[in-house]
Amino acid sequence: MRITATAILLALAAFSPASALADADRESLVTAWEAHIAGLPGTESFEKTADDVYQYKDTDLPYEGELKILGVLVRPSESAGFETDFTHFGMVDFELLDMPAERLSTQLYYYWLADRQTLHYSKSAQEWVDAAAYQESITDLYGDTPSFGALSFMLNYGIWVLLIGLLIIVFAGINRQAKKAHSLMDQSAEINEQARENLDRAEAMQDEVLAIARETCDLQKESNELLTRMLQALQR
Repeated sequence: MRITATAILLALAAFSPASALADADRESLVTAWEAHIAGLPGTESFEKTADDVYQYKDTDLPYEGELKILGVLVRPSESAGFETDFTHFGMVDFELLDMPAERLSTQLYYYWLADRQTLHYSKSAQEWVDAAAYQESITDLYGDTPSFGALSFMLNYGIWVLLIGLLIIVFAGINRQAKKAHSLMDQSAEINEQARENLDRAEAMQDEVLAIARETCDLQKESNELLTRMLQALQR
């Protein structure tokens, strides 16, 4: 029976002393990462062809072609105030050389990539573990504590809580502005009504003034006629 490169990598990972008792360094991270990639359900073949270069076939993405390691990062872990067994965080950055550029920006690719780049170093086991094993260990260790429950809730749902809070603030602000605008519109309508009433009063007063002016003119005319008669009577 032919033994594939993937099976060889898995066997070496299982029985190699470096995997069982590894230090948190670049070499052990790459070795653990190779075993992790080879052992994933979607991996059909994973064979090293040169330094940091592999021939890789994956059915999840899917992809078949060369994989090249671009960089390896090992850093002490930030525990966010929780004492854990995990002392280091490792990332293997790689490139799929035969992947079309337009597929590298899809959500599927980023989701697929998240499970294939990051490993965590367990001090007690002296080995690198994947994100699923890391999360399970942390949950088993702190899952029943209120503080961790709150932290886990915020990590899982914090973004939604923040978005809902922002939406409530925005809608409250819009509602206040709408009420203010409605109040201003009511005030404007009241001012317009008062202006119309003042115009009606002015129009009525203007009519009254015109009537008085006509009456004064008629009286002046009568007075002039009376004076004319008086002058005529005196001349006789």
